[in-house]
Amino acid sequence: MTFDVLSFLAGLAAGGLTGALAMILHRLENTADLQERLRRVTQEVERIGNSANSISQDSNQKAQTDELRRELDEIHAEIRRMYKRSAH
Repeated sequence: MTFDVLSFLAGLAAGGLTGALAMILHRLENTADLQERLRRVTQEVERIGNSANSISQDSNQKAQTDELRRELDEIHAEIRRMYKRSAH
C-alpha cells in the first residue's frame, strides 16, 4: 500500500515536471516562429528599401522605411529579452 501511494505521488510529480517542461518548450517554439517570421519581413523590407533607393525615393518614403526598420529592430530586441527571460 505504501509503495502504491509513493508510486502515485512520483507519477504526479513526473507528470507535473513534464507538463512544465512542455509549456516552456511551447513558449520557446512560439518565440522562434515569431523571430523567423520577423526575419523574413526584415529581409523583405531591406529588399524593398534597396530597390526603392535605386529608383530615387522621396523623403517621405525614406522616413517611413527608416521608421519601419527602427520598429523591426525594437521587435528583435524584445524577442531577445524574451529568450533571456525564458532561459533563466
